[in-house]
Amino acid sequence: MSASPVSTLEHNKALTMRWFEEVWNQARRNAIFDLFAPECVLYEGHTPIRGPQEFADFHDRIRAQFDDIHIESGTALAENDLVSLRWTVSGVHKATGKQAKVTGISIVRIKDGRFIEAWQNWDAAGMAAQLSPTPPAPLF
Repeated sequence: MSASPVSTLEHNKALTMRWFEEVWNQARRNAIFDLFAPECVLYEGHTPIRGPQEFADFHDRIRAQFDDIHIESGTALAENDLVSLRWTVSGVHKATGKQAKVTGISIVRIKDGRFIEAWQNWDAAGMAAQLSPTPPAPLF
């Protein structure tokens, strides 16, 4: 009995999960250059990160601030050349020693097995509140 072929959608979801596993959980910085196409632009909120070297620099800045980074992949949805993945990241902030845990979502456009465009948003306010020396005032 032969295995059924993996659909492009399933392949793209697996590639996106591989990114988080290798780049963040395994700290394989070189995977950035394997998976992030030279022409790729990732929009980190409103800030564009262009090409694998700029993303590697972003990766280095995060790793300089946090130890024990772990990303747990959540629900992944795929349509055409896009994958949307909800994730939860945890880590220990080096300056304060505090553990922080927030959620985020990434949407990635994939072509020929590499990321060519991406958008990412995460709970930066929640992260800041967890790392603050005083609890924030309620917004509502």
